[in-house]
Amino acid sequence: MLSVQAEPIARDHPDAFDVHCFEHLVSALCCESCEHILFSDGARHLQLAIVAGSAFEGPVRLRYALSGFQGVEAKALTLERLCHLRRRRSFARSLYPPETRAPRYAMMLRAWDGMQAGASQREIARALFGETAVRRDWEAGFLRTRVQRLIRGADRLIGGGYRRLLH
Repeated sequence: MLSVQAEPIARDHPDAFDVHCFEHLVSALCCESCEHILFSDGARHLQLAIVAGSAFEGPVRLRYALSGFQGVEAKALTLERLCHLRRRRSFARSLYPPETRAPRYAMMLRAWDGMQAGASQREIARALFGETAVRRDWEAGFLRTRVQRLIRGADRLIGGGYRRLLH
């Protein structure tokens, strides 16, 4: 998320940004102290926190709050995504690379669901890796260890670790 200030500007100014041009992509939450604007096409998203002014009062100039090094890469990426969205009226797929760990996260959550449903580690391994793999590899122990690691990882995600994924 990128914190910005919005100030009114002429519609024909080169820096003008009009949130109404993105009505098909915009959701907003307006609080007393700020507006949270989410642009999303379902698969990709971009979030702004308008901390001064309002993005909904016609065209605005956005002032970006970038300082220090903590989290600056994520904010710079959000700014790059915003520039592309303004220019092309769509999300740049190249700026939203697929999460390479997604298959592992899915496996972790499937293992956790199995454990919550009362399945044994062996049953979880069967569901995740198939009967043949379990018959072949269960006694060696590494498949059991893999299931245990998946469950521990899921516990960490569910216990708040998922926040690290939401940069």
